[in-house]
This record gives sequence, structure tokens and C-alpha cells, in this order.
Amino acid sequence: MKTDRRVIVFLTIAFVWSWVSWFIAMHYLAPGINDKTIRPFITFLFIGLYGPLISAIVTTWYFDGFGGVVVLLKKLTIWKNPVIIYLTIVFLPLLISGAGIALYKICYGSVGRFDVHAIQMVPIVLWAALRAGPIGEEMGWRGFLLPALQKQFSPLKSSLIIGFIWFAWHIPLFFAPYGTAVSGAPITVGAVLFFYIFVTCLACIYTWLVNRSNGSLLVALLIHLSFNAGLLMLFFPDLADHGKQVYYLSAPVLIVFTLLLGLKTRFK
Repeated sequence: MKTDRRVIVFLTIAFVWSWVSWFIAMHYLAPGINDKTIRPFITFLFIGLYGPLISAIVTTWYFDGFGGVVVLLKKLTIWKNPVIIYLTIVFLPLLISGAGIALYKICYGSVGRFDVHAIQMVPIVLWAALRAGPIGEEMGWRGFLLPALQKQFSPLKSSLIIGFIWFAWHIPLFFAPYGTAVSGAPITVGAVLFFYIFVTCLACIYTWLVNRSNGSLLVALLIHLSFNAGLLMLFFPDLADHGKQVYYLSAPVLIVFTLLLGLKTRFK
């Protein structure tokens, strides 16, 4: 029952912090998107992104004291992991994106030029992507929530639970100009279902990586960063306005990979 209480407190704080911040952010956009409204929107958008991080620290402090917070933060220092972990972090997102781009070429035609000079943008994109999701989320989802759930449930069931929670946490952003794959487009049942499946697959993969790395929060941050950055798309600038099509086309590859990984490892 103690774990149940911890999880409930964590989720309450995370959702309230993030959702209130995002509703405030979208309130600023009510008159329309312009130079005056976009700054406060972005400010509160980013404040909301840090809900899971803040909740993980507050909840851990409440139940386990300062020592518990130190233990949580030490998960960021677990870097001695099997090479396959880091190879997966680097190459899996590239493989998924590459499959989406290849399918786009088959379905729609030319993908445009390959810009080798885009490599200069990689550090900038990585830094922006790190602040826009992984730092604010992973201490909550994989640092706090995953180990708490795995005390009661299997890795697979824990991943499915986190997948649903992760999806639900994003819901206010569906109505924002950006923030999720659903944002900035008509909110259809298909788009929402697709996003749910996508994040659930990611939750399963992240569970496997974290479990294989002794609970490393660093690994969770890096794989989240690697997927969010979408570095391969940088090298195809003519696809900049077709990112959603590439995302939809890459999803079946992600789903197949997740199913095969689950059958082989059970995400342990």
C-alpha cells in the first residue's frame, strides 16, 4: 500500500503542475499567436514540462527524506552499461526515422536533397531537445514511477501503465500549436490513437533499456533525447514540412521492433 500512496502522490503533483501550467500557456494564446503572446506561452509550456521532475523530487523527499532524493539523483551517474545499450540509444531512433523516410520516398516520391552541412546543427538541436522533454520528464517516469510500479507488476505491465499515463499527461498539449505529434493538426481519433500506440511502444523500449542498465536515469535521458531530437530529419531539409507523414510512416517499424523485443526479452 505504501507504493500505491507514493504513486498516487507523484501522479497528482505531476499532472496538476503540468496541466495547470499548460492551461495558463494556452490562455495566453487565446487572442491569437503573435510576438506578444508566444513568449508567455513558451514560458508556461516549459514550466509544465518539468512537472514529472518536480513531482519525483517532492514525492521522494516526502516519503524518503533527503537521503531518498540523493539516491534518486545518483541514478544519473550510472553510466557503466553494456555497449548494446549505447548502440541502441544512437542507432534505433536513426533506424526508425530512416525507415519513415524510405517509406515516404516509396509512397510520395522524392525526399529532396541530403544536406551534409546539417551536421553543424546537431549540438544545437540536441541541447534544445534535452531541455524540451528528457530533463523534465525522465526523473519522473523512469527514475521514480518505473521502479515503483515494478515492485508490484511485471516490466511489461509496468510499461503499459506508464504508456497510458505518459499519453494522458500530454493531452492538454493536443490543443496547443506544438508539443506532441497530435498538436497543430486536427484532433482525430486516428491521430490520438496513433500517438497512444507510439508512446506506449517507446515506454516499453525505455523500460528494457533502463532495466538492462541497472536503473540508469542517464540512459533514460539519452534515449528520450535521441528520439526527440530526430537528428536524421536535419539532413533532409526538404522534408521539414512533412514531419508528420514521416512520423506516421515510421510507426509500423517501431511497433514491429517493440513486439519483437517484447517476445524476446519481456522488457526485463
